[in-house]
Amino acid sequence: MLSTVLASIMLSSANPAVDALTEHALQVDTGALTYIVFFEADGAYTTSIGAGGTWEINDDGEFCVSSATGDANCQPLMEDLSLGDSWEGENAAGEPVTFTLIARE
Repeated sequence: MLSTVLASIMLSSANPAVDALTEHALQVDTGALTYIVFFEADGAYTTSIGAGGTWEINDDGEFCVSSATGDANCQPLMEDLSLGDSWEGENAAGEPVTFTLIARE
């Protein structure tokens, strides 16, 4: 686990998209629920709905999250991610969601 966190920290400093995710916040809209995710440089994340877990960049370059409840999901990482960008993806249940990079408050 420690090596995963250290690798994530090292990737963060070398990856502008990861820097954007840790500098800002990610709004997730499932259609039925909207919540905010806060990614930290140490490989942890928390949400506005009380969930949390860890994140990492996998060997395929995907951004992966693992929740404290055991749910896991990986998504391709956009290269030129910046504040206000929005894109479609899937949650851990395979349902479509909209991600939007917003200012961290």
